[in-house]
Amino acid sequence: MKQTKEYPATHSMSTAWYVADEDGNVGIMDFNENGPVPWHTEESSVEELVFGFEKDYEKKEYLLVSLSNEQIDDLLTNPHSPEEEETWWDCVIQIDVAKENEFLELAGHPDFDLEFCVSKERGLYSIDAYHCTSETQKDEKYQILETSSLRKMLDKKIILRVFKKQSFWMDDEWDGEKVVHTQSFNSAPYYIFHQPYWSEYLPECMNVPEHPVKLGQLPESLRERVLKLPIRFKDTQKFQIAEWHPCNLTHCLDSPINVVDGCEYMLLPMTGGKKAYLNTEIILVSEFFKYCSEKEKYGCSECRSYCYTRYADNDTNHPTILAILEPLYDWIPALKEEIGAIASRCLWLPFLPKIPYKVRLKPDQLSSEKYQYDPSEKDIRKHVSGRRLLDLFQKNRQWLEDQVARFNPRVILISGAAEAIMRAVYSFGQNQITINGTDYPMYLLSEVESHREEIERLASLPYQGKLIPHIISVEEMERIKQEEND
Repeated sequence: MKQTKEYPATHSMSTAWYVADEDGNVGIMDFNENGPVPWHTEESSVEELVFGFEKDYEKKEYLLVSLSNEQIDDLLTNPHSPEEEETWWDCVIQIDVAKENEFLELAGHPDFDLEFCVSKERGLYSIDAYHCTSETQKDEKYQILETSSLRKMLDKKIILRVFKKQSFWMDDEWDGEKVVHTQSFNSAPYYIFHQPYWSEYLPECMNVPEHPVKLGQLPESLRERVLKLPIRFKDTQKFQIAEWHPCNLTHCLDSPINVVDGCEYMLLPMTGGKKAYLNTEIILVSEFFKYCSEKEKYGCSECRSYCYTRYADNDTNHPTILAILEPLYDWIPALKEEIGAIASRCLWLPFLPKIPYKVRLKPDQLSSEKYQYDPSEKDIRKHVSGRRLLDLFQKNRQWLEDQVARFNPRVILISGAAEAIMRAVYSFGQNQITINGTDYPMYLLSEVESHREEIERLASLPYQGKLIPHIISVEEMERIKQEEND
């Protein structure tokens, strides 16, 4: 096992999100760098979640938790006078509620960022007044600009006190025998769990709240996105979230991986301590090697990273929508936002997961490899014409057709760029596509809004594709591998 941490910038998945137990208690889980991280988890941090979730930074839209006074007090530290404040950002101020109108008028000025109201009754507001200060410091304090909105608030004695927000820094180290967790906080109204850097170890409960936040305190739109767990936090010091929610995670040396029916399974500890194989991927790009028409041309013995690769994306392992995209399209995040809630039922697939093309380098550019790096999208667009892309798809279409048969979607969505290629191969009707003799309801992604009601109806029907086991016991995996070897 690795005893020294490595932080690969290209594979950092550090984030945090809400979890809830059977009793409706809300926790926050810090997933750390390597996971497990549930597929549809937002990128955030514990500090960014304790008051609520920032839905839209530009529009300042917050889904705020309805916190009690005791819970608010658990999140605020170091009350002090305005004269003692040093930075004036990432803090909570308490105003004179009798002067609320004056405060709100000044807070609307461009130099002052009123983030959200913590408690209207108590006059508590989260603010960022960085632009009201100068870069110069005196006595370790940022100087307040004389013409700023903040200076006017102080002169009018609108701000009574300033609080620092609780820091939720956590870390872990390997002491030679076990994982040792450390933390910077001693109070919070949430159960807080910290996943170790090493994903073969379970997360630890770092905080048991005196005044626990309940699920009903979250706004409904946020409540629906909380990860529900069939456990009681008060009785559970450690648990395996991947046991109930499909997760991404970095492969650890001590966690063997097996591939079953094109899906990846990793050996991980379960909540009770016993180990089992948990599904972590349902589409493996390396499986394309079985179909690749160019492997002999390039002398490949296995699927390597040298070809241009476009990965699949999904938030569920039982998709009812298959969204097919052109592989040179920079697609997922914006399209998910566009189509809204039905994105959670989608499997997003390029019609080719790899474009077989290798960048040939001059002898003075070569290292120990004949081909040194992955081709960029620019390389591919330069060397692979639309005609060549169609030719590659015609030769390798069986990969996509097998995925369609495997997941048997209720409806297929297609991007405009993908449609141009696929029309040369498949029969299209009125909102219909025929693949391998089977008719599927089909809409262009650009048509989703005008046909949303019908697409939502189809997407809400039960999953009808091949069942993908989420958990495979060690004994069952041994039997499966033995049958494969026989």
